[in-house]
Amino acid sequence: MKKNKFSILVVDDEDSIRNRCVQLLQKKGYNVQGVSDGEQALFLIKKDDFSLVIADIRMPGLNGIDLLERIKETCPDTEVVMITGYGTVDNAVEAMKLGAYDYITKPFDTERLLKVVEHVETNFSLKNEIGVLRDKLKTFSSQYDFIGVSEDVQQIFELVQKISPIDCNVLIQGESGTGKGLLANAIHSGSPRKEYPFVVVDCAALTESLLESELFGYMKGAFTGAYTNKEGYFKIADRGTIFLDEISELSTSLQGKLLRMAQDHEIIPVGGTKPIKINTRIVAATNKNLEQLVKEGKFREDLYFRINVVKISIPPLRERKEDILPLMHFFLDKFKRRFDKNELSIDQQVLTFFQRYEWPGNVRELENVVQRMVITADQRRVTMNDLPEKMWSVKPTEGTEEHSGFSDMDFAEARKRCLDNFTREYLVDSLKCNQGNISKTAKDIKIQRPSIQRMLKRYKIKKEEYV
Repeated sequence: MKKNKFSILVVDDEDSIRNRCVQLLQKKGYNVQGVSDGEQALFLIKKDDFSLVIADIRMPGLNGIDLLERIKETCPDTEVVMITGYGTVDNAVEAMKLGAYDYITKPFDTERLLKVVEHVETNFSLKNEIGVLRDKLKTFSSQYDFIGVSEDVQQIFELVQKISPIDCNVLIQGESGTGKGLLANAIHSGSPRKEYPFVVVDCAALTESLLESELFGYMKGAFTGAYTNKEGYFKIADRGTIFLDEISELSTSLQGKLLRMAQDHEIIPVGGTKPIKINTRIVAATNKNLEQLVKEGKFREDLYFRINVVKISIPPLRERKEDILPLMHFFLDKFKRRFDKNELSIDQQVLTFFQRYEWPGNVRELENVVQRMVITADQRRVTMNDLPEKMWSVKPTEGTEEHSGFSDMDFAEARKRCLDNFTREYLVDSLKCNQGNISKTAKDIKIQRPSIQRMLKRYKIKKEEYV
């Protein structure tokens, strides 16, 4: 069952805490229910499929940790936030390792609770939005694996669908890894030539002499080792489409021969004398600025105009960051099926990091990273620990200083941070409950007064925070 509305289930055997949570969240307009034990929670979760479960760690019967594991087994997309007391902070950290979204302490700060719930709701809304956009783009993306929700990509989709049936040459410009080959295939697949060959040629992968013979073919005896006639790529692609990747790498001599093909629709094989008529559509691609190369005299202007009847420019992924999460989910689903890891989900920290990373390798790099993470993930949840090592040293983009700790924060440091934050929050809350009286607080939480004074100093707690 697919969740369309954000809903919350609070699970706590203490009536006062459970009722307080439910009432607070209801006042904020949330759809929320409360139950007193884990078994009731599982029954309702299977029936209603909640978006968020807020559960106490210590409960009779099915405790919070066990409930978390059961939820992640049956409803991996449901987020779980743990409620913890001072004595169970280690369990809270362990719960986060098992896939809990976050934890809150009791006596809990209402602002902290609402902030966590708001974050979960934002993530829920984003996933729903991605789902809607997935459905919208399903026809195009399922055929060509070219995913995007940005305005730039939407315009590319429209242009591809418009020009595919029209028999014109196309130039695709974009950085390496942006999907130029996918678009070329989409153009061929949407054309009347789709029943005939789609031939891919990497112009940067072969030497000039070898590329010439591969493109145009050769005649028997044209050179040493030419024991028979051989058809070139253009002949093989007759009545179909030839995709010339990295066309900027062609030598001046080959550019002239390609011009003849683009202009007169004929080729002369190496060692041949008679032209051969060819009916092939040319789709070319480059990661360089061909206009600049024309100005510099490195690319023929007449050939440029012949292949550039229609130009499609694909922006790099860093300039269309709204496409990162749809692409990530597309690849995640793809590799979950391939490697039989259908229960795998992805941590919110990873999603945040992905949106802030620059992706110098564009979509190809993103696909590679997701594939690697799916393979290496040993839990039911992909975490920051599954990121490739090279990404950990990359600084976040400007304005994301609060996330800079991702690069060097291992689990031990995360655990220490959680303990410190919890201890500080717990002490401040306890002092507030006792109107700032340190002696009463020491007696209440069973800690010596000097210890509290040392903790106030260590955690830099100011008096105005609890009085």
